[in-house]
Amino acid sequence: MSERASAIVVRIRIPAAIDRLRRTHDRAAGLGAPAHVTILYPFVTASELTPAVRAEVASIAAEVRAFTVRFESAARWPGLVYLEPVPSSPFTALIDRAAARFPEHPPYAGAISEVIPHLTVAERDGPVLEEIRAAAQAALPFEAEAASLEILVEDDDGRWRRRWRLPFGA
Repeated sequence: MSERASAIVVRIRIPAAIDRLRRTHDRAAGLGAPAHVTILYPFVTASELTPAVRAEVASIAAEVRAFTVRFESAARWPGLVYLEPVPSSPFTALIDRAAARFPEHPPYAGAISEVIPHLTVAERDGPVLEEIRAAAQAALPFEAEAASLEILVEDDDGRWRRRWRLPFGA
């Protein structure tokens, strides 16, 4: 069996209509991943989530104050519908801090040169993505409080669960 994955995310409370879209069209949502903006994935393996790693991630969270984020538009990439956070700069700063502190774990394994903060609504192929984007757009705008970093871990059954919640400014 391969090592279980982990991720650093900022959980976002979303409206029920967006939640329904995620649960229907996003595989990660079906596996227990909450609505979130990814900060660092893939992160360390589950067995490497030591107290020292927790302390390092907590220090990143401590450098940030909780903030309000607004989601006003739904957009698409190939195979993906996502929501754009406004402002995106606090997420970009968190991504940059995490990547600097854990250079051996670049965002998306280095496959993406510029990480654009986003909240995934649907990940699938096909023309239905435009319908999903339009349905997501109809549920916007909304605001949410970004208050902590969370470490999610993939369990042996493939489901994602929160390991740690590390409040901003703590």
